Amino acid sequence: MPAGETEKYRHISIRTIEIVVDMEDIFSPELTVNEFIKRYKKKPEPPRHRIVTVEVVTCQEDQQPVLATECGKCPRFIRRFGGSINCRKMLKAK
Repeated sequence: MPAGETEKYRHISIRTIEIVVDMEDIFSPELTVNEFIKRYKKKPEPPRHRIVTVEVVTCQEDQQPVLATECGKCPRFIRRFGGSINCRKMLKAK
């Protein structure tokens, strides 16, 4: 670590989004489970409907959304624990 910098840790919450995909109608929009139930007044039923779970975090470095699995490629990534990502934050000393 260069002189004049300290290291802190961040715990970033993982947001889980469940998306319903219609396997028979390619033009049907992808909806969250709640949106699907609100629109069709029923729960998605397999095999026609599949639920895909997407885990997203907001990168603290550039404030962009990324898949939780992509965090493992970042050099600041430490580990995934429970419902959060633990990573390093570099702070410049004053």
